[in-house]
Amino acid sequence: MSLLSNKNDQVKLLLLVVLILSPWFVFGINSDVGPEKITSDLRFYEINTCEISIISFLIENPNVIYQDHYKIRFNNYSSMKCFGLLTGVDQINHEFYISVGTNSFLNLIYQTLIWSLVLSFIKKKQELLKFSFISFISLMVSSGLITAIIYIEERFYVKNLYFHDFYSLRYLTQVWISVFFVTILSYYFLTTRENKLVNYLPYLYLLIGVYSGMNFNFFSIGLITLGTIRFLNEKKLWINKYYLIILLFIWVNNAYQKEFYVNPDKLRGFTSSIFTELSVLVYGIIITLIINGLFYIFSTYKNIDMNKYLYNSVITGLLVLIFGYLSSSMPFFNFFNYYYFGLNKYGINRSNIFGLNEWGERLAWRGLFPSAETIGEFFALTLLVYGILLVKKKIDFKISNIPLFLILFIGLLSSNNRAALLAMLLCLFLLITRENLNIKNSNFVKYSIIVVLIIVFVLLIGINNFIYPMNYLQDSILSDGKYYSLGNDTSTSLNYLIESKQNNNIVYSIFGLISIAGFFVNRSELWGIFFARFDPVLQEFIFGSGLYNLGQLYGEIKINPTYSFLLPHSSLLSYLLFIGLLNVVAIVVIISIKLFINRNRNDNIFIYLAFFVFLNILKSDSLLYFSSFVNYLFIFYFAIKKDKRLV
Repeated sequence: MSLLSNKNDQVKLLLLVVLILSPWFVFGINSDVGPEKITSDLRFYEINTCEISIISFLIENPNVIYQDHYKIRFNNYSSMKCFGLLTGVDQINHEFYISVGTNSFLNLIYQTLIWSLVLSFIKKKQELLKFSFISFISLMVSSGLITAIIYIEERFYVKNLYFHDFYSLRYLTQVWISVFFVTILSYYFLTTRENKLVNYLPYLYLLIGVYSGMNFNFFSIGLITLGTIRFLNEKKLWINKYYLIILLFIWVNNAYQKEFYVNPDKLRGFTSSIFTELSVLVYGIIITLIINGLFYIFSTYKNIDMNKYLYNSVITGLLVLIFGYLSSSMPFFNFFNYYYFGLNKYGINRSNIFGLNEWGERLAWRGLFPSAETIGEFFALTLLVYGILLVKKKIDFKISNIPLFLILFIGLLSSNNRAALLAMLLCLFLLITRENLNIKNSNFVKYSIIVVLIIVFVLLIGINNFIYPMNYLQDSILSDGKYYSLGNDTSTSLNYLIESKQNNNIVYSIFGLISIAGFFVNRSELWGIFFARFDPVLQEFIFGSGLYNLGQLYGEIKINPTYSFLLPHSSLLSYLLFIGLLNVVAIVVIISIKLFINRNRNDNIFIYLAFFVFLNILKSDSLLYFSSFVNYLFIFYFAIKKDKRLV
């Protein structure tokens, strides 16, 4: 996006600045109450709610902008007249929490306008947008599904929608009209720029697009519309029929008369907050249509330019680091970054990107992204793309680029994602060994690289971890699962593993190998917690319990308290929960076969990227985040597809 290239871009930029700044100045302009210096005596701000704008408050209290014991937080459960105004100030120990009023429905419109304006900087295609009956039906379906989600997840939205009557037809109509407006804009800007969107996918790690106070994503709305169009136009999509007819029926039947609520936390915008028949049904349809929408964009894309993809990845990485650091060191940026980037979760408060805990261990730094592990994968993936293009001579080496990629490497190190670093080095090694680089003493170079990889692996794992006895390593996941189990309330999966160990059968032998690997990648405790919670019947184990719904996992079996909201930390385990063992194995086998068939295609750099992604999702939750889900699906799509557009 080349800003200021013409007058239209200049006007758009000016309009964007005005749109970003104006609400915080306009609301409360007629108030007769002025701000006071903030102290431990908070009676003034308790009395004068919805009277003082956040801007005037910050002018009077400039230390709030940069001192980290102040936390500025949005209060989405506010009337529209309180938008941008202080709704309260609380003190907990030595920290002050400043509450700023917003309104979820006003956020829906306001954030949509901002993000639409940002997308407008991408040059649209010359062909006029064709609006058909199918397009209209797709818009209706998309807005209907999002509206349905709001009502299905009433327990989540009742805390975010100001005095909303969920049993009133008038309120329902207002919701649908608002959502329909958003759907039109999202669909328009995605459709008119579908021929260029792939190049800009990395920016999803910065501009995530989750509405404040809502549990859905701006970009996903447009993708649902495009997915519906693809579904209605393509008659031979048998996988959709299998999914919608068989799997959805099984999942809905399994969820009958069940209700488990879970706070979406850092997964907000891409996961259901409640496990019921309706949520399983609607979320299953939504995720299916999102995937179809992405396939629609991928199939209409005319030319895969990985140089542009790399350029945008580098820019995104730099911006993520810059805004992440500003967010971690200044409450002002933490507050506004959350809103304008549509973050799932407020950015990290720790400004020391290489901080240590009380035992001297490195702490992961995530910046403004909700997951340090996933953003670490992004930095490593960007460096890998650069390395591949350099080796394949699709890009020239420039000394001026060294500082940029050094900064990205610092971002990778700050995330403390050692597995991503190792996977990147391994993929580069495979690339070098397969390419004819005309290196003297090539065998010596290859063996030297292998030795270096082994040394790096040992150092990253830790030498001390190799001294434990084999029996201890094989039982590490099971032991942690037992530790977190609460009394006699043991999950069916954990009981099965205990019985397998007692019988010493082949299942536990395989699980023992997984346990050893889990120990070396620091996943024993997290995977043990997963199996302590995972309580499927046979049908659930084979076919799953529904896409992107964690409610049953976290609500069905009570375990000993954990120190935070801990995800499975393996996308493979998450999908075992979602779609079951049969479908996970089928997907892995099909993708593996197609990757093996395409392994000798010199023009397909996605093979190495897909291998990198696969290694990482084995021990990360990256597929649970919209940003990485979209980018990884893009990589796998073109890795297994014989496509002449790969250049």
